[in-house]
Parts: sequence; C-alpha cells; structure tokens
Amino acid sequence: MKQRQWDRLLVKLISIILINALIATIAFLIMGYSISLYYIKNETTPDPLTSNLMFLGVTFVVILIFIIGFSLMMRKTLRKITYLSSEIEQIANGDLGRTINVEGRDEIASLGESVNRMSRQLSELFEKERAHEEERNQLFSNLSHDLRTPLTSIKGYTQLLQMNRELTAEENNHFRILNEKTNQLEHLLDQLMDVNRLYAPNMQLKKQKLNLSLLTTQLIHEMEPLFKERGHRLHVSIQPDQWMEADQEQLIRVFENLFSNAWKYAKQTSPIEIRLQTKRQQIEWSISNATTAETIEAIPHLFDRTYRVDSSRGVTPGDGLGLSIARQIILLHGGTLTAEPIEDQVICFRVSFPIETDGPSRSYRSTVHR
Repeated sequence: MKQRQWDRLLVKLISIILINALIATIAFLIMGYSISLYYIKNETTPDPLTSNLMFLGVTFVVILIFIIGFSLMMRKTLRKITYLSSEIEQIANGDLGRTINVEGRDEIASLGESVNRMSRQLSELFEKERAHEEERNQLFSNLSHDLRTPLTSIKGYTQLLQMNRELTAEENNHFRILNEKTNQLEHLLDQLMDVNRLYAPNMQLKKQKLNLSLLTTQLIHEMEPLFKERGHRLHVSIQPDQWMEADQEQLIRVFENLFSNAWKYAKQTSPIEIRLQTKRQQIEWSISNATTAETIEAIPHLFDRTYRVDSSRGVTPGDGLGLSIARQIILLHGGTLTAEPIEDQVICFRVSFPIETDGPSRSYRSTVHR
C-alpha cells in the first residue's frame, strides 16, 4: 500500500514536470515563430550577435515560465509539506498526542494520518510509562514505611536485651553486629526514600547563592584526616569565588558521596586530585584518584541504581545507590556528573554546571552553613 502511494506521488511529480516542459516548449516555439515572422515581414536578417542575444533571451524566458508553472502547481503540496514538517517538529519537542489537520486524500494526507497514529501511540506509551513510574515510586514509599516499623521494633528490643544484664564478650560482639546491620537497613530505607523523592516529577530544590569554592574547601578540611590516615596525598587546585545558585544541602551530599567513593576505592597511599575551575563556559568540579582495573571497566555502569563494583556485596560498604542519587541531584541543578578514565587506572569524576550570567552582588557575604 505504501509503495503504491509513493509510486502515485512520483507519477504526479513527473506529470507536473512534463506539463510545464510542454508549456515551456510551446512558449519557445511561439516566441521563435514570432521573431522569425517579424524579420520575414521586414525582409531583414539579424546579425549573429543579435541572434545569439535573442536566443539567450528566449531561453531565459522559457526557463522562467517553467519555474513559475512548476511552483504554482506544486505550491499546495509544498505548503502541506512545510506544515507537516513544523507539526512533526512540535511532536519531537515533546508535544505528544498532537494531531495534524489532514486535508484531501493524496499521499501527503496519508503521511499526515501516519504521523497522527505515531503521535497517539507515543502519547499512550508515555502515559503508561509515567503511570508505571508513579507505581514504582509508590511501591518504594510503601515498602519504606512498612519496613521501618518492624525495624524500629527490632532496634527497641535489641536495646532492651542489652539493658540490666551483664553480657559476655561474645554476646557484646553479637549485639554489635546486630546494631550495625539494623543501622545499615535503616540507612538503606533512607536511601530508597531519597530515590523516590528525587525522581518525583514535582521535586523542587531549595536554591540559594552559594560560594562553591568555599564549600569545597570546607569539605576538604573535614575529609583530609580520613585520607591522610590511609596515606593519601591531596592535591588541591581551587579557583576562588566560584558562585552558583544551588541547594546547599543536596550539593554537600553529592560531594561527600564522591569524597567517600574515592576514600573507599582509591589505591592505598595514591594521590587524590581535587579541582575547581572555570572551563568552556562551565564551572567544573572534579576529583581524580588511582583505582583498580575492575573499577575502570565498570565505568559505564557506575551510575546504575544498586550497582557496585565488587561482586561479593560485603567487602566494600555501601548500598549502590549513592552515585545514582548524586547524578540525579546534579541533573536537577541543570548540570552533569560523569566518570571517565584519564590515564592508566586513574578515574575522574567530573561535575559541570553552566556559568550564570548574573554574578553575585559584592555586598553578599561568603558563608556556608554546615
């Protein structure tokens, strides 16, 4: 069916070309005959230069007639194609479900009907996906609330068992492990709630003017003792007074996650490089460290939810949600969070924010609340 439609369109186009070619040929013959008749009546013969100029003039007029005739015959079809192109662009920009006004029963109208069907199908698929996403978010929320109640009871009974009695060393060790695991479960429930909240369509950030340079410096001072304990040397390069509109609490969470990630996976005693600079009309924050070959190979999956590099699920602490949450927070700020290898077994996590055109007022004080 579609092949026949395009065949008819091709036949229509060839017919229009042949009709206009015929009109142009008739016009050429009429003008040629009129010129010849003029010279015959006057019994004169034009010189070669005049003959060539007249031939070029007649040819130009004939070509012009062909173009005008072709344009007039194709005007309606061209308008339909232009209209169809603009409507498809609107659909591509996210106006799913948009319908095109179809006129006539030609091939362009058939194409418009196909676009309408595609638009309706895309709209239905989008609505189904959004409904599934809402169901998943509701499931996360319900699971978190349902699991938190028995977990609170477990923690309460554990504390009761530890009270008013002397415990042996083995019992203390058992209770220590039990408390660690319940705290780990509680943290995981908090992470699930955060995932549910951050991926919600109505999520709003509490943005304020923030000195990113000062914030990074403070976080480095807080984390530096932990890195030094493992023998890491910090190489810091921070451009001063890098301002942006951001949710301070969420941004601190992202940077703390990246610092923690470097602390967990960096090779012992290897240097860790932290940079904050303006680059290609963006504010770029990055942290680089030497790591294992397994981490480098896992870069394409690092931001997947619940993904962790080690397969044992018990060697390295964590729940596999941190980097996914961090990327979502940066996306909500209009930025990007990427990971890439920069040299042999060195990984770089890079956060980029677009530079804002309106800088902060000089009277604004550089304060970061922790």
